[in-house]
Amino acid sequence: MHISSFSLRNFRSFTDVQIEGISPTLSVVAAPNATGKTNFLEAIHIVLRGKSFRSPHETCVRWGEDLFFLKAVIENGENQSQIHAQYHVPSRRLRIEENRVPVSPIALYTEFPLVLFLPDDTFLFLRGPSMRRNFLNQALSSSPSYLSAIVQYSRALKQRNTALKTAKSPEDIAHWTALLNEQATSIWASRDTLVSFMNHHLPTLYHSLFGGSENVEVKLSRGLPDGSDLATALAGGWEYEQRYRYTLYGPHRDDLEVLIDGRPAQNSLSRGQMRMLVLSLKLGVFQFMKKVGGKAPIVLLDEVLSELDADRQQHLLEHLPEAQIFLTCTAVPEAVKNRDDAKILNLQELLLPAAKTPIQEKVAVHV
Repeated sequence: MHISSFSLRNFRSFTDVQIEGISPTLSVVAAPNATGKTNFLEAIHIVLRGKSFRSPHETCVRWGEDLFFLKAVIENGENQSQIHAQYHVPSRRLRIEENRVPVSPIALYTEFPLVLFLPDDTFLFLRGPSMRRNFLNQALSSSPSYLSAIVQYSRALKQRNTALKTAKSPEDIAHWTALLNEQATSIWASRDTLVSFMNHHLPTLYHSLFGGSENVEVKLSRGLPDGSDLATALAGGWEYEQRYRYTLYGPHRDDLEVLIDGRPAQNSLSRGQMRMLVLSLKLGVFQFMKKVGGKAPIVLLDEVLSELDADRQQHLLEHLPEAQIFLTCTAVPEAVKNRDDAKILNLQELLLPAAKTPIQEKVAVHV
């Protein structure tokens, strides 16, 4: 599976750009800082996920315009899909179409798996647990059963928290409590499967990228009191939940931890080492998604080579998975120049008026 062509109109720094013949393996998006490298990856993410990874849709529309339009042609064996994404500012509506048929972005998660690395991911274990829960959800997004469970759990959690504002007894929220219990079982089963997979594969990935022989272990801390199940915890927490008007226990309180020789990674590793650890986790997610869905995910790597010396850059490039990879950088490393399968996308040339190829397809505004 790979993107063979990509079109952008009125998207951030792009006015009207069409890119054909994209490499099915490694595409290096090269340009100086503040040129639009991250914008390009953001556009791909919106097409495949229906949302930006950094800001609201209206901020993605080029200044002075009232919509952006994106189009990706995706080759998947003998099949071809055309994905259109259009955001209309006046109506504040994003429309996603696959082969001219409107689709929910959720439907694209399993069809077009995706792995994303951003510079902020370096801080995965240095910031709050919500960032790590988001990592878990992204890693499991290729599983339809997990997506269904997490969506239903989130809805039930919202309703239960609302009901807690007026509830007088546990019976007043019993319906939502039962729904939480039901979906939590499925969520935890999927998260346990992912953690087990990571414990089997992460040490090899980490050692191959970083070297050394440290013991690497991944642990999932469930959002429960020690030795308790969810039903018991919720029943025992009624007094506090009534006071705080918030559900205190469940998968929404989970956390993920990586131990290096028994110590939390954030207490053991330097910033550069943390980056290599998170990269190892992302490559582990790639392997997990490929195993679960049977497809190699598309990989987006934003400034992944920064803060790495030349030897580690080359080592990382040698261990990239066999998949379509979009990698941004300010200067093309020698290790990339020597790869026959790598294609350089020079954004400065694409943004020049003389280099633009107009998108021939007419954009119909849907409101």
